Amino acid sequence: MTDFGIVDQKYLLFLTRTLRGFIYGVFSVITILYLIRGGLSPLESGVTVTGSILLGSFLTFLITSRYGLGYSKLFLVLFSILLLIGISGFYLLQNPVLKALFSIIGSLGVNPSDNTLFSAFEQPLIAHIKVGQSSKNKLFALYTFGGYIAASVGAVSLNLGLNMSFEVSMIFAGIIVVTYFFIPSNKEKRRVIVSSVSKKSKIIARDVSALFSVDAVAGGFVLQGLIAYWFSLRYNFNFSQLGYIFTVVDVITAISVLLTPFIASKIGLVNTMVFTHIPSNIFLILIPLVPTLSLSLLFLFLRQTLSQMDVPTRQSYLNSIVDEDDRSYVVGVSNAFRSAANGSSPYISSYLISVAAGSLSFVAGGLIKIGYDVALYKRFKSVKENYGAEKK
Repeated sequence: MTDFGIVDQKYLLFLTRTLRGFIYGVFSVITILYLIRGGLSPLESGVTVTGSILLGSFLTFLITSRYGLGYSKLFLVLFSILLLIGISGFYLLQNPVLKALFSIIGSLGVNPSDNTLFSAFEQPLIAHIKVGQSSKNKLFALYTFGGYIAASVGAVSLNLGLNMSFEVSMIFAGIIVVTYFFIPSNKEKRRVIVSSVSKKSKIIARDVSALFSVDAVAGGFVLQGLIAYWFSLRYNFNFSQLGYIFTVVDVITAISVLLTPFIASKIGLVNTMVFTHIPSNIFLILIPLVPTLSLSLLFLFLRQTLSQMDVPTRQSYLNSIVDEDDRSYVVGVSNAFRSAANGSSPYISSYLISVAAGSLSFVAGGLIKIGYDVALYKRFKSVKENYGAEKK
């Protein structure tokens, strides 16, 4: 295993994930609704989010299919600069079309789970830090926990006003840029040669890309920003009220991901992913079908106790079943397909919600996700962790 200066790197990556969590906590709640209130139609706002996700997917695939772990520092710096530019343009410009353009550049409006350009390079770096599976599971849980806790702070910051939230987000994006310069460089800057990726890793990349794409299409129907938009229409919530709701959502999510290493140690990573995800999607379907605000919030919160437990487990699992040298390729390609699929449905969902057919988005998303869970279990139930153990 190449030594990158791992001890220091762990804390740097935790810092960047946490600061990004705050930013996505703000923009995952307000982007769609802010664009609509700024003059775009619900369909145009949905198309904007779709464009943001598709651009990120294209760049992720283009970069990770050519450049491996040795180029992490370079691309993480470039991605963070794009994030800073996107936030700055979104905040400072008045024209709604330009705001939409800069939200695409910065990949704003994504969920706090952070399936972005950053994760394709950060996750393999995290996987280098611990060799033992149990330790690796805990590390990914802590990494994810920091992001969600920060997202809850970002959501609650909306109560201090949009300007304050935007300004703090810009400052944090600037800190992220600077922090990446302190990540040790890997001197072995080998480009990815697809022919050198093992056949087994290519098969895994193909299969998880297909499965993650199904899950992501469903997730595009129920992005956090779309759920916030639904609550604003159904119950006439303002930004401040939405901030309180999604603060609770992100705190619940953060606490839940800390439980994943314990659950995974008892039933395994695949079982943890599947058997927590299915009931969460049943709760998702019920959110718009119940008649009162109290019940809608109850099922939203119940959903969040389970819905993101698959995030750190999925990250740890995928980085544990392929060889070390193949990780950036497999994670990057699967994330690219996942993100592209995720971008196929927000514009549909935003339109359905705007024409009082919002429940269809929740039901479609939940049912497709349950189908994904079943397919994932059948494909990977026999593929055990450490299949691609670290090379000594």
